[in-house]
Amino acid sequence: MRLPSPLPVCVLLLGLVACGPEQAPNTVPVTSTSTRNAPIWIDNEEIPDGLAAVGIAQPNPMSDKSLQRTVAVADARTKLAGKLKVRVQNMFSQLNQQVTEAAADGSRKPIKADVMNRVIENVSRQIIDQDLSGTNTRATWTDSSDGSLYVFVVMTKDSMDRALASAAQGQIKKEIAQGEKSLDNALEKLDAAIAATNSAL
Repeated sequence: MRLPSPLPVCVLLLGLVACGPEQAPNTVPVTSTSTRNAPIWIDNEEIPDGLAAVGIAQPNPMSDKSLQRTVAVADARTKLAGKLKVRVQNMFSQLNQQVTEAAADGSRKPIKADVMNRVIENVSRQIIDQDLSGTNTRATWTDSSDGSLYVFVVMTKDSMDRALASAAQGQIKKEIAQGEKSLDNALEKLDAAIAATNSAL
C-alpha cells in the first residue's frame, strides 16, 4: 500500500502557524534595570540643551528617602563633573587651535603646553567646585523591584556656557598678569571656542 507524501501535511502545518495571532512588538524601552517601564533616560543621558548625568542610590537601612535622594544627586554630580572636565578640555583644544592659527604669521607666540594644561586644570576645578550648584534635577524614578532611586541631573547649556566663559576669562587674565603674553589674543577667541564645543554636544 502506498503511503501519502508528507509534503502536503508540512505545508498545512506551516499555514496554520502563519495564520496564528500576531505578537505585538515590545514597546518597553530596554534599560539597564530589570524592571519594566523604566524611563529611557536611565540609559540615554544625552540632551540637546546641556549636559546631564544619572545618579543612583540604594535604599538605606533607615529607609530615609531624603538621604537616599541626597546620595543619588551627589552620584549624578560626580558623573557630571567628569563630563564638564571633558567639555573644558575640548573648549581649550578649540581655543588653542584658534590661537595657534592666529600665531602662524609669526607675529604672536603659540601658547605653551604647560600653560594651557595649568589653565585647563584650574578652570575645571573652579567649575566643578563652584558651578555644579547650577544643576537641577529634571526627573526621578524608583525601581520598584529593589527600591533603587534614579535621578536625572541637568546643567543647561546657557548656565554651562556662562560658567565656562567666566572661569576661563578669570584664569586667562591671571596668567597674562603673571607674564604669559602668548594668551593675549585668547580672550577675543573664547566665545568662538565655546560655540565650537556647543556644536559637538
